[in-house]
Amino acid sequence: MKTRYVILTVALLLCLGYLAVSVLGTVSDFMYLYSNSSYETPLVVLEDGSDQISTVYADGTSAKIAIDATGVSSTYNFSLNVVDYNASLWEVTLEHFSYTDLSLVNVSVILHSNSTLSDQITVSGGNINQTGNYYNLTSNSTIHLGVTDLVENSVVGTTVLQTHLRIRVPNTTTYTLYIITFEFTCT
Repeated sequence: MKTRYVILTVALLLCLGYLAVSVLGTVSDFMYLYSNSSYETPLVVLEDGSDQISTVYADGTSAKIAIDATGVSSTYNFSLNVVDYNASLWEVTLEHFSYTDLSLVNVSVILHSNSTLSDQITVSGGNINQTGNYYNLTSNSTIHLGVTDLVENSVVGTTVLQTHLRIRVPNTTTYTLYIITFEFTCT
């Protein structure tokens, strides 16, 4: 009986030996792969404003503005800076794409230089109004994003307003979108 198992085991090992394939090879050629893509610094960037309420992310292409709203109307004219590091003329506008709990605050968001301003978004009584007017960002200049007339409506909570800063070459349909999120906290 033991001989049968020994013969069967040897037969199985011989079959496995014949089925085993061995591979030998050498490298005869190789190639280096390089990426064709490169990184360029954006020509228009977001920078912290002097009001100390903004946080800028992702190489200056997105930001968050966080403000505690009170029962007294407050203004933050220099919440965020939009800087053109190029000798080109751009048009910019602010447009909302998402929001929560608008009824908690009344507020206006503006774009301005030291001499002119443009109302962009107004929240009042739980309703949102967006002008859609483009504002000129001249070559090698800075404009400011301001939050004006911010007042809470005596309710605890947070209003979140998500916007795009649309940047385009004048009279074209090609544009870039930067995300700017506003958080107005009522306590």
